[in-house]
Amino acid sequence: MQFPNFGVMLLPDYTEGQADLSTLEKSVLLSAPIILSVKSGEWVHQRILLIYGRAGVIDFPANCSITVSHHKNNFPSTCWPVYRTHFKCLVHLDPGQNDLIFTLNVPNFHYDRPLSTPFKINYIPLLQNPPLHLAILLSKDSKLVIDAPLEKQKTHEHELDSVKAKLRCAAYLWQAFTAEQMYRNGFGRRVFRLDEDWEQDTITNQNDSLRQTAKIHLIRTNYTREELLDPERAQQYHPPPGTPPTKKKDLFVIFLEALAEYGKPFDNDCYVAGLILDTYYDPKMKLIRGHAALGGGAGHVRLGIFGSHTTHAWPRYLEEVVECFQNSTKTDERILANDNGESETWWKCCNIGIGAMLHEVGHALTLPHSLSGIMSRGFNNLNRTFTVKEPDNITPITPSLENGAHWHRCDVVRFRFHPCFRLSSDPPKRPELKHFAPDFWLLKNSVLICCGTCDISLIEVHVNGSYVHHFEYVDGMSTGNIKLNVEKLKESINWRDGQTIRLHVIAQNQNENTIENFESFLKNHHIHLSTGMKAFKCGKVGLGGGQEFQTLFQKQITANSSRQRKQQSSNNQSAYLTKICINAGDFIDGITFCFSDKTSTRHGGQGGSTFEFELFEGEKIVEIKVRSGAWIDGLEIFMNSGRTSGWIGGTGGSLHLLKVPDAYDIIGIYGSSSWVMDSFGIIYAPADLSDIMSQLFINY
Repeated sequence: MQFPNFGVMLLPDYTEGQADLSTLEKSVLLSAPIILSVKSGEWVHQRILLIYGRAGVIDFPANCSITVSHHKNNFPSTCWPVYRTHFKCLVHLDPGQNDLIFTLNVPNFHYDRPLSTPFKINYIPLLQNPPLHLAILLSKDSKLVIDAPLEKQKTHEHELDSVKAKLRCAAYLWQAFTAEQMYRNGFGRRVFRLDEDWEQDTITNQNDSLRQTAKIHLIRTNYTREELLDPERAQQYHPPPGTPPTKKKDLFVIFLEALAEYGKPFDNDCYVAGLILDTYYDPKMKLIRGHAALGGGAGHVRLGIFGSHTTHAWPRYLEEVVECFQNSTKTDERILANDNGESETWWKCCNIGIGAMLHEVGHALTLPHSLSGIMSRGFNNLNRTFTVKEPDNITPITPSLENGAHWHRCDVVRFRFHPCFRLSSDPPKRPELKHFAPDFWLLKNSVLICCGTCDISLIEVHVNGSYVHHFEYVDGMSTGNIKLNVEKLKESINWRDGQTIRLHVIAQNQNENTIENFESFLKNHHIHLSTGMKAFKCGKVGLGGGQEFQTLFQKQITANSSRQRKQQSSNNQSAYLTKICINAGDFIDGITFCFSDKTSTRHGGQGGSTFEFELFEGEKIVEIKVRSGAWIDGLEIFMNSGRTSGWIGGTGGSLHLLKVPDAYDIIGIYGSSSWVMDSFGIIYAPADLSDIMSQLFINY
């Protein structure tokens, strides 16, 4: 890589202590620091900024360094190593403009002026976005210490105050890493923010000034330490064969309950990174007790948790980051865990702990497992993000060599529209879109994906359970409708007969939906009509499980005699839908369809109150809004005349807009029911078919 020289001086090509500087001083050019990862004057949105740059010449002595100095604020200077001209720094920023100076330090070389580069960075916190909260779970009788080697116990690194500093530092590393990844993927300087407060700061070991710094919540559970360390609660515990599953609450549930008991800020929608303090490695059982690596959502809380068994290896301060990611001390497995057999040295332990916990935070921020990167096992390379030198590796670690230390492209596309990652320049939030979820509509040669009036951001394609491709919609509005041609989709993934295609769709509001088996979807969502024509079924909502049904809104009248059948055929008459009766309370119990021939069809139960909605002559149902989760919570019917049924039922679950594509009409419904309606979808056909519906009926 070529880079310009400025602020240059002459320096010899030498090995420290061997060269005659006076005779070789004119032989090479020496460069002041050049910042490559960010431009002077840019705006960023995180407190700790990861910077990559170049300085000097290839044959510098190994211990030259960069000093980062802060002008007009009280944060102390920090020093970062340079390796074969490459350097990476973690730079503290105050809100507003930050005037920085990057100075190259060369041992045993004296020059008249420093090799310095002035730099400006503007930091504006995104206080309007929901933050990531940091929490430490303590048992009722916690000893307030973590597993740590004796040498670290002597420096009190195993005590609670030190653990708080380590978690705070790790969170700022997560933030710096993620901000850099978003920028490299073309999404600007967007990143999640941390919940901060004005308190004694621990991000540097050179002073303990009051600063706006990440707040650590100490969460007490009502469980004792012994109960938390019950082997049956350990995620890595494997009971003897034939042992019945435990009925004990797992650590994730215990953490959630403790957050609920704690109250604010965990009583509303929130995102939480949780560390379990009392985690203990049992060398006799070879089991990490009191540990779980889990992340996801439950109600209004999205939570990622991890045990503290690796925390001894984490940095407390910026000044310790490089040291911790370079420390080759062997893990003493007589007292410390070698998590997953990948933590045999302290620097690898640091990778696993900080990186795997970030993996769980990723789950809390809605990410699934991905093909590569942090949401795979790429966190084993996390050190490469923050250092230019790796133990036992002579190659400088440039950004292109960070390997697994990345967010997969699908991850950053999800982040692009996540509420924690909004920029002030983004379009205003539309709360009315919050609950819409994607739906699937089968057309003649394609599948239409809709999400009400909310846009689609990502479609992931998996074959036989593995990711193979994705379609992203980030440069402009998808208008909430994406049409996938079936044959072109198969061609794009080199599909072969017998392979299972899975489509996973994510909307910009973070709601999702999935076609688990694309071939089955194509096969099962056609309806063959008596005329030989085809109608279609949309992807149904609700989990299903009850008795399946399907009903057309017009049906052929059953004739009682040959004379009546001839008369019916000549008059082209059919029975048509005249009224819908819905039984509902907090959810939809049942639906009855009443026809012009005085017959009716009921699906589901008869609980709740009864709501009747009559259809006038010439009216058509053009749209049905449905809320669903495990069952159908509520619905509203819209007519082409502008009339609506009003909302009927409850308001739980996600919102689906069942509105057929242009040139199609709704001709019936299908789903399943037991004592409630547990799934629901619509049957639709090209609009010209609806003009001859009196001649149609389903071939069962």
